[in-house]
Amino acid sequence: MLEIPPESLRITSVLVNAMSRHTFALVQPSKYSIENKEIATGVGVKWRGQYLILTAGHVVDHCPEETLRFFLPAGEIEFGSQVAGSRTPVEIRPLMQLPRPRPPVFADHPIDLAAIILPPQPDAEECFTVLDAATAPANGAQVGVFGYPGANKIPIGENSMARPEHLFAAFDSAGVACRHEPQQDFTIPYELTRSAKAYSGSGVWDFPADPIWFPQPQLCGILATECSIDKVASGYNIATVVKFLEDKEDLVT
Repeated sequence: MLEIPPESLRITSVLVNAMSRHTFALVQPSKYSIENKEIATGVGVKWRGQYLILTAGHVVDHCPEETLRFFLPAGEIEFGSQVAGSRTPVEIRPLMQLPRPRPPVFADHPIDLAAIILPPQPDAEECFTVLDAATAPANGAQVGVFGYPGANKIPIGENSMARPEHLFAAFDSAGVACRHEPQQDFTIPYELTRSAKAYSGSGVWDFPADPIWFPQPQLCGILATECSIDKVASGYNIATVVKFLEDKEDLVT
């Protein structure tokens, strides 16, 4: 199990950057159909030659495909000083639009997953983790989550700045920590002052230590919802994700 010393900002920075390099900030219309107003999260994957952004289905089910925008993953997440008056470096990245966008592909009910098909991205290979049917982490293993919760955005005049957030928690493969519906493939506990549903579409990452630990994350699931009563977020493991992709003809090359 990966133990993360809370005092070690350097280790945390390495792990967060390893997750962030595959995490896309999605930009969507508001509920009043004003474009480029809301922030959500997706994960870049490469599967059978296709470049995809995986997310939770409900994240994009209200967005016409021509309104979807995204930011390529950050090259590096910098941790700002906590000293009063200090300034945190801000990386300005261009907002990307999909040429000839295709509608997101949705998993069949009740699976809450979706995939956005991108054109070839040969100059951004590092942004896409190669997806395979990896086994789930051991029960109780420490996993990481990284995303761009909409509730965490910072208003700047008429615009907003996406602010990433991460957490580390124990992987509960049996889902016994949640006594209520909906139950999915796994749960992870959280300690947040607000809803964890804002993490929908975020990747859950394992850092295998066999034969030796290396800060190379392995995607082990996608978060989709939460149980606010039991304070757990829940999602779908890679086996469910792969079955969804295999079942959809639009995603088979």
